[in-house]
Amino acid sequence: MSRRPEGIGAEHLTVVARRVLLDGLCALKAHLGAITVVGAQAVHLRTSHIELASGAYTSDGDLALDPERLVDEPLLEEALRLAGFELIAGNQPGLWSRPEIVDGIETRVELDLLVGSTLAAGGRGARLRPHDKMSARKVPGLETAVVDRSPLTITSLETGDDRSMTVHVAGPASLFVAKAHKLKDRFDDQATRPDRLSAKDAGDVYRLMAGTKPADVAANFGTLLADPRVGDVTATGLQYLRRQFGGTNTPGVRLAVEALAGTVPETRIRALVPAYIGVLPHV
Repeated sequence: MSRRPEGIGAEHLTVVARRVLLDGLCALKAHLGAITVVGAQAVHLRTSHIELASGAYTSDGDLALDPERLVDEPLLEEALRLAGFELIAGNQPGLWSRPEIVDGIETRVELDLLVGSTLAAGGRGARLRPHDKMSARKVPGLETAVVDRSPLTITSLETGDDRSMTVHVAGPASLFVAKAHKLKDRFDDQATRPDRLSAKDAGDVYRLMAGTKPADVAANFGTLLADPRVGDVTATGLQYLRRQFGGTNTPGVRLAVEALAGTVPETRIRALVPAYIGVLPHV
């Protein structure tokens, strides 16, 4: 959920963000059954086989929690604090960070604990008793990731660190749903909060499309739409995705063109994206 700070190289920040992600996953090892890696880390893990330089960095880690699979101990907040993480602000649930030195600059690298909005009670902070109400943040659109996920091995990107962990990573369909919900929120606030809209999110949507087969993703969407737990959120996400990326000049396509300028020809983006959307189910 954070942006790359000024003066810090994207490649180096990505390496440190992966270290922070692995440290967080190690700290929360007892909860791995309830955790799904989402966000940019998941997008890059799902598309590591394609060559697309633009936007190929991550500045944080996002972990989605499934309340039904979460165990009572250790408490989320205690496990993270023991690993050196602190809440960014006292009124911002789920946004954890740890100070790291990147390119000689101290910066706080985030590890966000998130819960799909319909999966837990509470306001911004998810009620996950006995865990503290500030331990995780409710976010719309992440619900689909508790169903559409599969194990992948995450490795360190640093020389001399041979760690690897096999964890659940969100599948392409759930990543599309999450991105569509996020972009809907950012587009709605664009007039008053333009700083919240990041072209990189649309670039990540293109990356997912370039790295996956639309027929396979469409079939998975069919299953998810029928799922009683996540079907409604999935359907809403598909509707948002079609409005954002379903035409050659829709807002998401324009943002993807901006994100990938100089890397992917504009004509390719405007052709591939709506064609991909055309294969997905209509809801």
